[in-house]
Amino acid sequence: MRWANGWKIQYIFVRFMIPYFLFMLFTLLAGALFYRQTYDVVKKEVTHSNLQMLDQVKETVDSRFNEINRISLQLQSDAAVQSFQQVKEPFRDTTAYKVYRTQKSLYSYNAANGFILNYYLIFKNSDLALSPDSTYELPSFYRYMFSDPSKDYTTWRNDLLGHFRNREIMSSGSTVYQGKTTDLLTYVQSLGYPGHIQGAMMILVDNQRLQSLLRGIDISDGGWVSIVDEKGRLVTSLSSGGMVTRQSLPPGAKSGVIEASAATGGMMMTYTTSSYNGWSYVVAQPPHVVLSKVLAIKHTTVTILLAFLIFGLILAYLFATRSGRPIVNIASALTSRLNGGELKRPKDMYGYIQHSLARLIDNNDELQQEIERQAPLLRESFFGRLLQGEYLMAEHVESLLKHQNADIQGSGCAVGIVQFHRGGHRFQEEELRELDIERVLIQDMLGRTLKGCPFTYPVAEDKIAVLFVSGQGDPGAFRKTVERELQQLTLEISRHGLQAGFAMGGYRTSLLEVPESFKEARQALTRLYEAGIGQSVWFEDLAHDHRGFYFPAESENRLMNYIKAGETEEVRKLLASLYRENFEERHLPLAMQQLFVLDLVGCLVKVQDQLMVKEQADMRHLLQQLGTANHPKQAFDNATERFAEISDGIDRRKKSRNVQLIRDTVDYIHHQYGQADLSLDAAADHLNISKGYLSQFFKEQTGVNFSEYVENLRMDKAKQLLSETRLPIRDIAQQVGYHASSTFCRAFKRGSGISATAYRDIAHKKPASPFHRQDA
Repeated sequence: MRWANGWKIQYIFVRFMIPYFLFMLFTLLAGALFYRQTYDVVKKEVTHSNLQMLDQVKETVDSRFNEINRISLQLQSDAAVQSFQQVKEPFRDTTAYKVYRTQKSLYSYNAANGFILNYYLIFKNSDLALSPDSTYELPSFYRYMFSDPSKDYTTWRNDLLGHFRNREIMSSGSTVYQGKTTDLLTYVQSLGYPGHIQGAMMILVDNQRLQSLLRGIDISDGGWVSIVDEKGRLVTSLSSGGMVTRQSLPPGAKSGVIEASAATGGMMMTYTTSSYNGWSYVVAQPPHVVLSKVLAIKHTTVTILLAFLIFGLILAYLFATRSGRPIVNIASALTSRLNGGELKRPKDMYGYIQHSLARLIDNNDELQQEIERQAPLLRESFFGRLLQGEYLMAEHVESLLKHQNADIQGSGCAVGIVQFHRGGHRFQEEELRELDIERVLIQDMLGRTLKGCPFTYPVAEDKIAVLFVSGQGDPGAFRKTVERELQQLTLEISRHGLQAGFAMGGYRTSLLEVPESFKEARQALTRLYEAGIGQSVWFEDLAHDHRGFYFPAESENRLMNYIKAGETEEVRKLLASLYRENFEERHLPLAMQQLFVLDLVGCLVKVQDQLMVKEQADMRHLLQQLGTANHPKQAFDNATERFAEISDGIDRRKKSRNVQLIRDTVDYIHHQYGQADLSLDAAADHLNISKGYLSQFFKEQTGVNFSEYVENLRMDKAKQLLSETRLPIRDIAQQVGYHASSTFCRAFKRGSGISATAYRDIAHKKPASPFHRQDA
């Protein structure tokens, strides 16, 4: 009998447990599927994260080496550097000063580019090494400043100057620099051209700075990360766990992941290749490091499943013995909340629950009435969140509308912005009070004039966003309807002595697309400032260009060059063309306009730093102005004026220097024209400027070449001596700067058309003036 009762109990227990075990089996299968999906997702996420990190390192390195390339081009094109390439005896006569002047003209770039430790210009003809802060003869430079432990001086010099190198990393690794072993990358650019090498430019890159970019990657347990160049040579690496070659990467692939295998040494490899210089960035990690998150999720999943299994067993037992507990708990909760905390259990529990529910329904009705009184505020809050795009599901929006008893009947909608005040954002207290009154009046007029139940939201002190709803489903008919309503609204507003303009966004068929229409209305608002209050501007009437803003590197370089040359008119023309392109022709979104002006402000910062402008513009004011303005034109205009001020200052200094320079040049020629060694080189050395610049400058200021001016001056002095003295031709030639009389005679005949002797005969046959006869 006991066995039979026990079986009945077990039978009932088993019947309760069978559904539970089926549920648990389903849960375990779902957990296994979840784990598998999680494995794939997290694996993809981790490898994608590694790719992103490598891409960030790649972009940073490309940017720095791009700056190094620009520095290299700037140094190659420097007139002083080009002139010094021809110097063979650097410490003879005035050439020593040319060494000093060339060295002082070099600019230190390590403050602007943290990768650059220093750079040196190696000149083949003079056997000198110049840097912004030092000058060395090449053997001393290799002995005390820079040396490769694997090469002697002769091998190093022949390797450096015997092969033409273009943007090449000549060596990397441990290098003796200033007497200390330093981890460096040596960037080499040959001077001259292939077959005619005049020297080389060595830019020393701090390899520690490059490696610091790679240290954010997890290479624990034997992992490693490397960078190799386009020729397969190692640039830098972290950890000695492995090495990558170009052949080990898939041919033609720019980036990707290589699964762990025997060929990869059991490592999972992630790589990316730069399109700028062809360098490959590779990270190798053990699979358990890459998939550590997956293993953690596996352990967590197993733990949760076990806990759920134990907890389910306990619940299965409790459900069988305490099926009435929910009713008791409901009654206790109602007693506690409705009777002020008294926990007296009622005799008729079901009647008590029914009575309590009736009271809750009554309270809910009262609450609903209060909500209806607060409906305008709720509606305004709902519309504000809708404009900001905080709702992601149409069901959520419909539920909130139904809750507010504001069901929108229509197949399309658009957002408009009512602008009823002209001016900036710095309102005084009295103006703010007036704006509050005007805003209330206009919102009331919107509710009475527009059809349906419009949603409004104050987006600023002087702007109100309005939702227009169409029941026709035709954008053209919708626009006509809205324009008629706007005309009525304009008349209604004007009757109260107010003025307003309207900026309309595009037509949308879903409330979830309202934020896009709102953005378009804001874009149209920028044109409303130009059209004026009382007008209406539709976004669809604007010529749209969805490309990014236009400010290429060429325009930036041209702008900076114009400023450095003091060409203020060209600066204004270039900025005006950029304004037309970005603000009038492309019709960029407001955010893209702000990015354009922000990029322009960055260019202003670089110009001020390069030219070492003393009174620099307040960048914080410009950025604050850019962030608060509805139209970035004011910030653009202020930046334009600052560019023009800097250019005007450069132009004034340039003109002042030009007047003094031409005066000094002419004085020097008039004092030295009798010296046979007077030349453009000598004048350039005396005036401490480059030969090329002096030649071009002199031609611009006088209209003739330097040599022509000197020859004309000498001929004038020679004619004076020929007509006023009886000195021999040989002596006159020496006095006006000619070594040989034959050279003087050829020059005189070329300039005058007759020989010096004939000119003297003609000059002495002329009748003398009374003054000359009296002297005789």
